[in-house]
Amino acid sequence: MPVKKYGIDKKRNFLKHPFADTPVKITRSVTLMAAIVLIGSFATAAPSTLRITIETFAPYYSPKIVHIGTGTIISWENPTSTLHSITHDGCKESENCAFDSGAIGPNRTFTVHHLSPGIYSYHCSFHPIMRGALVVLESDSSSET
Repeated sequence: MPVKKYGIDKKRNFLKHPFADTPVKITRSVTLMAAIVLIGSFATAAPSTLRITIETFAPYYSPKIVHIGTGTIISWENPTSTLHSITHDGCKESENCAFDSGAIGPNRTFTVHHLSPGIYSYHCSFHPIMRGALVVLESDSSSET
């Protein structure tokens, strides 16, 4: 029975695995199961990531206001030469503090992985004029302003 050392003999539908002693007959059910596994692995998409850039001039956070879905990861990037922070307004008002980055140095990032649906206004603790907002929706849609 001619079977390639590793691979498929297309004439007889046999598969020779490098660790198997005998060839394995390829059936439609095996092919279907392999296709289902491959499709399933592509169907489970990773959560999307939204990047917000910290800027030296207005609007300071770009984008300033963002509408995102609950599974979205948010990442703030600081390309400036100054220290900044990403501090939820609830942290300074003694409410529920959803996120507080502390000092974000030049060329550093701060990431939030999960927020419940709601509106999250935030600011820079070092420069209170810098303000932004996240609107987290139950859906997976996202938009920027």
